[in-house]
Amino acid sequence: MARRTIITIAVGLLLLLGAAHVYLHPTLRQPVSNEDDTIARLEKLHQTLAEKTSIQEKALASYKATTLAAQDAVKTQANPTSARIEEAVAARLAAIQREADLHAEAHREHHAEPYVLQKHNGHVPFVFVAGLEGTGHHWWKAFWEQCGSKARPSLLGPLAWQRAAAVFNAKMALDLPASKLMTEAAKAEVAAPVTYALNTLGGRNDEAMRLLKASSPGQTLPWGEGEGMGSYPNWWGTPTPDHKALQMPDLTYMADALRGVQGAQLRIVLLTREASQIVRSVCDKRNFAKSVGGCAAEVQILSLGAGILSTQIEALPPPPSVICEHMKFGRLQAGDAGTLERLSVLSNIDDAARVAKRVRAPPSPPGGAGPKTERAKRDREQLVGVLARAQEAAVSACARQALRRA
Repeated sequence: MARRTIITIAVGLLLLLGAAHVYLHPTLRQPVSNEDDTIARLEKLHQTLAEKTSIQEKALASYKATTLAAQDAVKTQANPTSARIEEAVAARLAAIQREADLHAEAHREHHAEPYVLQKHNGHVPFVFVAGLEGTGHHWWKAFWEQCGSKARPSLLGPLAWQRAAAVFNAKMALDLPASKLMTEAAKAEVAAPVTYALNTLGGRNDEAMRLLKASSPGQTLPWGEGEGMGSYPNWWGTPTPDHKALQMPDLTYMADALRGVQGAQLRIVLLTREASQIVRSVCDKRNFAKSVGGCAAEVQILSLGAGILSTQIEALPPPPSVICEHMKFGRLQAGDAGTLERLSVLSNIDDAARVAKRVRAPPSPPGGAGPKTERAKRDREQLVGVLARAQEAAVSACARQALRRA
């Protein structure tokens, strides 16, 4: 009985204490409101911490920038030439850009009409026949030979070929001696009032090699073979067929030699031919393609030659010191009256038309029948198209050269 009474009293005391606790802490009666206040206080605290973090990051960045600036200042003081070097480099880059802009601007200035070459204009003509392999260089050789004493081979041609070979055969030690010999030859040749053939005619290659050897004892000549026709490319691949794609003449060497020589005029005859006839000549008749791995490889080399020729024409000085005139071999060979008249003007030979009609270029071999299967014919058409576009680019470059201002 006493035990039950004690338990009852204890339970009653516990209930009384619980009620008093709830009464003295009213927040326990509003649990939802208390949670909302706590969340709000946490969000405010987070925002404050974020603001302080941002301020600290900005302060650190500013300190880092200040430190780097101080380090640069110390480096400059330790090596005062570094700043000057950077300024000099920047100035040189700016000068190069200005030169490029001026060059581009000069090429944008053109005459409304192209320069038209007239016969007997007081200049001594130096004629270079610029064309791809298979465009008719042997016809020009026969033409010059028929002209007799009215046309002479120039020493500039074989010397210019030696300069070109100095580049593609990596023998640059003889480039400067060859250049000096070309300048001397130009001054000497301009004194004689005749037409100078820079290529195709030949006859002075041995003299050019002898002079170049004498100017540089102990040096190996860049080119030890004949001078060839001066076509693009020129000669078979030497020492290996792989070298054929490198063996290209350079018009700019001739222009440099004649620059400033009173009375001299460089005349570029851009000789073209129907692309299909060129391909047939080099692939089927004369079989040049065999040495380089096939017709496709040969046509690609020819296309490369046309591209190089275009670039060289673009780099030529403007008329009247240098002129470029396009001539189609098919019309020349057929005796077209207008073409023969331009031949007379370009060669500065009055009876050039009569001489040209007597020219009989060496006959080309009959060769093979060409592609036989439909696939081979389609491939041939594609190659012809590539070559035609490459030739046309050179023709366009020649037309632009005739419009440039001096």
